[in-house]
Order: sequence, then structure tokens, then C-alpha cells
Amino acid sequence: MKMYKKLMDALAMLEKLVLAVSTLLILVLTVGNVFSRKVIHQSWSFTEELVVAVFVLITLLAAALACRKGELVNLTLLTDRLPQSLQKPVLLLNTVLCMVFTAVLFKFGLDKVLTQMANGKRTFVLNWPEWIFWSFVPIGAVCMILHFIEFYLDSMTNDKEGNEQ
Repeated sequence: MKMYKKLMDALAMLEKLVLAVSTLLILVLTVGNVFSRKVIHQSWSFTEELVVAVFVLITLLAAALACRKGELVNLTLLTDRLPQSLQKPVLLLNTVLCMVFTAVLFKFGLDKVLTQMANGKRTFVLNWPEWIFWSFVPIGAVCMILHFIEFYLDSMTNDKEGNEQ
């Protein structure tokens, strides 16, 4: 279990690094494009493609990090009022349902990547292979699944104070 936790900590650090670099990239591209349009009167047409693709990556990786802490959208109005004996089975059901949804997201994302690789479809402005941008969907889905598992295991092995049982 400790090895798994170390791997998940390393994955989370990598995700945070990618999030920081991606956010900085979006900032530089957006500000640069605005500056270019207003001062030089030339638009950077490639920025829209990059910013949209990187925003998808940011969204999915941030959702994965939220899964790690159990902070992804989760209505606990009813589950908090359940008896302690029912809270763990409900958490298991919630985790399984979330993982099923994410597995479907992974499958459709991977299908899209494989289709675009087979078709050789390219982006309009940059003329890059589109599968590169679509690969962010299955990558984010895998990270989410791993963090759902991590959160569930942490919840089962720790009590309310975060101490080992």
C-alpha cells in the first residue's frame, strides 16, 4: 500500500507540474495574442487551437486531483445523514459509479484518438495531428480512475482523523 501511495504522490506531483505549465502557456498565449492584435494589428490564429486543447487537459487533470481528495462534485446531503455502517457501502457504490463513468469517458476518448490516427486528420491552423489533442481525454480519464481508487483506499484505511486503523 505504501508503494502505491508513493506512486500516486508522484503522479499527483506530475499532474500539478503539467497544470502549472499549461496554465502559464494559456496565459502567455492569450495575453500575447491580445497584445499582438491591439498593438501590431496581427492575430495569432494558432492560439485558439492550442488554448482550447490545453484547457481540456487542465480540466481533466484538475478533476483527477479533485478525485484524489474526494472533492469532485459529490452531494453528501443524504450520505452524511446515513448511519456509519451504511456510509462505507455508499462510498463504494459512489466510487464504482464514478469509475464506470470515467471508464466510458476513457473508451470514447481512446476510440476518437484511434479513429483520428487512422484517418490522419489534422488541425486547421497548426496542421498538427488531431489525435495529439484528443489524447488528453483518455490520459485525464486514467488519472481520474487512479485517483478514485486512491481516495477509496484512503477512506477505507483511515478514520475521521486521518489515522491508520
